[in-house]
Amino acid sequence: MPGAPHVYGDDVTLRPVEPADHEFLAKHWNHPDVRHGTNKHEPVTVQSLVEGKKDDCLYFLICHEGEPVGMEWLELAGDAHRRAELGGWVVPEESGQGFATEAARLSVEYGFDELNLHKVYARVFDYNEASKRLLRKVGFEEEGRVREHFYVDGEYVDAVFYGVLEPEYER
Repeated sequence: MPGAPHVYGDDVTLRPVEPADHEFLAKHWNHPDVRHGTNKHEPVTVQSLVEGKKDDCLYFLICHEGEPVGMEWLELAGDAHRRAELGGWVVPEESGQGFATEAARLSVEYGFDELNLHKVYARVFDYNEASKRLLRKVGFEEEGRVREHFYVDGEYVDAVFYGVLEPEYER
């Protein structure tokens, strides 16, 4: 699979992650406030994102006015399934400006329009109200819960699954 393309929106652009992005990603993805909302509770090595790219995952840098503000990804489940898992984050000081919502919309539309996906889904920690709200804004519906699926900060937390199907998605 080719690497991530450039995807243009009104306020953000999604672009491929490049080696020059190492410092930004290492600083922000490993920030406790960002990592607390993802299932990456050990420090992430940026080398694995750029040089060790997974063939089944597209990593995008979220940029606003040319400057990085976060990261988005689509992890593909394989051609036969035509589905992908959406994930992402925005640096805490840029949250609340709609960048994450627009990036999620762009990723979902790219998945449906360019990758011919049938479904995009996401898993969120039950306590992550901001992510659940974002997914509902983009058109995802809650599909279920996996009890005590992740171990976070010394306790088990539920994972809540959300999904959106291509025939139901409103562009």
